[in-house]
Amino acid sequence: MTWFRESFGAKLLAALGGTVLLLLIITFIVVRRETARQVDIVTTRAISSAERLFAELTELQRQQAAQLARPFTEQRAILRLDAQIQGDDFVLMALEVDYEMQRAGLPDALLVFTDAEGQPVLSIIQGESILGADPAGIAPIAEELLASDEIDATAYRLVDGRLYSVTSLYIEDLAGRAVGTITFGLPIDATDVEDIGAIGGFEACFHVEGRCVVGTPGVDAELTALMNEAVSSGVPLRTRAGGREIFITPELLDATDPFQGLRVTAVPLDDVLVPFERIQQALMFGGGGALLLSALIGIALSRSLTRPMRDLVAATGRVAEGDFGAEVNVTSQDEMGTLAKAFNDMTRGLLLRERYRAVLNKVVSQDVAEELMRGDVELGGESRLVTVLFADIRGFTPLTEGMEPQEVIGLLNECMEHLSQAIDAEGGVVDKFIGDEVMAVFGAPVTQNDHARRAVASAVRMRVGMATFNAVRRSRGDQPLAIGVGINSGVAVSGNMGSSNRMNYTVVGDVVNLASRLTGVARPGEILISGATLRLVGPGIEAPPLGGRALKGFSSEVEVYAVESLSDDRTRSADGSPPVGPPRSNDV
Repeated sequence: MTWFRESFGAKLLAALGGTVLLLLIITFIVVRRETARQVDIVTTRAISSAERLFAELTELQRQQAAQLARPFTEQRAILRLDAQIQGDDFVLMALEVDYEMQRAGLPDALLVFTDAEGQPVLSIIQGESILGADPAGIAPIAEELLASDEIDATAYRLVDGRLYSVTSLYIEDLAGRAVGTITFGLPIDATDVEDIGAIGGFEACFHVEGRCVVGTPGVDAELTALMNEAVSSGVPLRTRAGGREIFITPELLDATDPFQGLRVTAVPLDDVLVPFERIQQALMFGGGGALLLSALIGIALSRSLTRPMRDLVAATGRVAEGDFGAEVNVTSQDEMGTLAKAFNDMTRGLLLRERYRAVLNKVVSQDVAEELMRGDVELGGESRLVTVLFADIRGFTPLTEGMEPQEVIGLLNECMEHLSQAIDAEGGVVDKFIGDEVMAVFGAPVTQNDHARRAVASAVRMRVGMATFNAVRRSRGDQPLAIGVGINSGVAVSGNMGSSNRMNYTVVGDVVNLASRLTGVARPGEILISGATLRLVGPGIEAPPLGGRALKGFSSEVEVYAVESLSDDRTRSADGSPPVGPPRSNDV
């Protein structure tokens, strides 16, 4: 899987093969849907044809039954039948009916007479006379017929293992009084449905009482079992039988009377499916060829692309590791060659930019460096509400007397490293280093609503950092250093100042001068702030007033406050200790 993610050739092969495969899948889906649609059309037509042909058979048998029952429905016969029913003279009646059926040549026919209540009084089944009983189940038909306005009704009845299509006729006398019903039933044999299957092109059977009782010639044992399965599930079944694909569907003979049985139709589907199966086979062979062709094309294309791509990837890895001098060979004039040229131009630009950034980050703050790199730098300034901090090393000159210049620079850099870290931790900007003094600005160039609190927190961090630094110096046998900090807040002019070809970002104004003067009068370890800074810091600061101080350059005395601590989690030391209180002069 990793190889696939990193290999352009694999992705190209996947794209080509995936496209061909997707087209094949879509084509297969279309063919399958069309196959299903054609199967639905064929099965719907076959089922409709079966329904129509069986309805014609039922109608033909109804007409035959009515024709055969005519001798019994003449008015004279009706009067005699009524008299026999009223006189319970059923024996004579049975003899007369048997004679008539023998004369008509219908020994296998079924004939049932009922009274006006719909109760059978005489049933003749295959020449056997039955008095009073209802072996053919005609009573429900007769009762419903007598209660309705219909003159006849048809149904199917299974009697002694034979299926009959029965037609019941309503009988009344001249006065319109109901005499009863006569039901005439003709047996349905295989010869009756043989022509139906041949005409419709399907196999069918009458399914009554859980089994196929009469079916077309093609309904063998295997198909009978499948038909029984479809009847048991109650849903159509698509399966194979006798090496053929078939669709089996059961339907009620009478939707209002499920007990009459079902007509089960089996529709062969081979004539529909074979053409589509051939199309699918052609698609499989054609699709396999297309996949093979796409693989060959993909391999050829990938070989012409992977080598320059690998070189480009290797060079990109070198750039990611910081080697901006990495370049790739331009071996062609096509898009890959254009990409290689663009990459080389990019790395040269990145190399030059990093050189500029490295220099700028050492002489200005990161925010100013980013602004300079974007090229959005112009001479001029704007008035900003800022807080200015000065931190000066006390007694630095006597301390370094007799030291080598390299040692002095090293000591100064080590001390300024701690002070710069405290400024950076609170989002301040180191404006400049002036010998043993550092100037920092809070609230410019990036606006900070809590710039005064940040400046005081930075000073407290300086005090904590210098205490740690001095502990290290004492362990080495060196003298400790002390700093004095002055902070003031107010409106100053901030911006880039200098000339068009050499400029410096700084802030100027009385706010800067006052901060510098406060630093000058701060004793070792003191953090002096003005009243303006105290008001902007807000709650949590402990800074007792020291009274008014006369400062150089200011006509009136300035109220000065000495910061002892600041309740702010940001000012905690690295080991989690709370802000320090008033420092001892030999610690800072």
